Amino acid sequence: MEAEGRQLHIDALRGVAVALMVMVHAAATWNPSTSSQISPLAYIVSGLGGLAAPLFVTLLGWGLMKANPSSRQRWARASFLFLCQFLVNISAPHLFEPFTPGVLSLMGLLVLLKPFWAWPLTAFKNPTIPFISFFGICCLIILFFPQLQGESIWSIRVQAPDISTILSHLLLTGTYPLFPWVLFAALGGILQLMDRHSLTSFYAGSITFGLIFSSLTLAYSVSTQQAWALPSGDAILTFFPSNAPFLVAAMTGVLLFWSTSIRFLSQAKLLAQAGRVSLTVYVAHFVPLALFHTIDQTNDWSLTRSSTVVFAYTVGWIIVGSIWYRTAPKATLEHLMRLLDGVPKDAPPFTSDETE
Repeated sequence: MEAEGRQLHIDALRGVAVALMVMVHAAATWNPSTSSQISPLAYIVSGLGGLAAPLFVTLLGWGLMKANPSSRQRWARASFLFLCQFLVNISAPHLFEPFTPGVLSLMGLLVLLKPFWAWPLTAFKNPTIPFISFFGICCLIILFFPQLQGESIWSIRVQAPDISTILSHLLLTGTYPLFPWVLFAALGGILQLMDRHSLTSFYAGSITFGLIFSSLTLAYSVSTQQAWALPSGDAILTFFPSNAPFLVAAMTGVLLFWSTSIRFLSQAKLLAQAGRVSLTVYVAHFVPLALFHTIDQTNDWSLTRSSTVVFAYTVGWIIVGSIWYRTAPKATLEHLMRLLDGVPKDAPPFTSDETE
């Protein structure tokens, strides 16, 4: 079945985002037994995996700006996303505590706070002005007050022993805190607000700057023999917490995906169908990871076997998502969320009806 009034390339971008999420989680779970093995594939997985959450959150911001949901809808969707985060946490106890904030709780908070982060973008005729200003301020805060984002240690960033820690992780010190990840929602917002001519100029300027900046940071890392990109630790780009060079590189990657999506993803029906149930796929894919997270250690996997399993697992979930959407669209988290907030049945996640 095909939903009417949908933008196929946007749904396909959702499919890309959830596929990257599945890939990076599978790669982190099923590692080769020899940790010193390095291959170009490993760098590709790391680079693309780092774009999964930025693309997801940017799509959220785009949809929220387009839909302009009511206060009741925002509360309903935010509550539902927090519940989904809890389901993820209890499905993957080897990774999270029950109330650890994650990307879905970030999305819930962004849905709830949409009037606050979106207002500056709509208050100016040119939304890039407040966005660039906001981005610059965030980068300065990160540069001069790095302690605000907490420790660069995964175990600390997922701990949730009390309410104060949970709130701190949700806002500043968690894996996906409101600051600075609200920037990606704002990026999605301006992508929705700008006309085609403005978008073309924005793509050209932003991508050019991002590529030059990222190339300079790579050259610097080579000259100083410092790691260029790591999830956390001592590197030029870090994900936990997100530093300024990572924000620039991630936004550049998101814009590259977005600017080429109409040309390359407009016919990607399999990805689009999986993208329409991206929330369902995201939550469900943790269950096999939790059940079999030690299988690589038990069987002493090689790099080739780990890579093959990660690739197969990623592609498999895209196929499962497509079949799920076509055969049982009402048995999805997306359908349940729409029932709760009363949006049209064919609407994509986080938006109202879309038209070309």
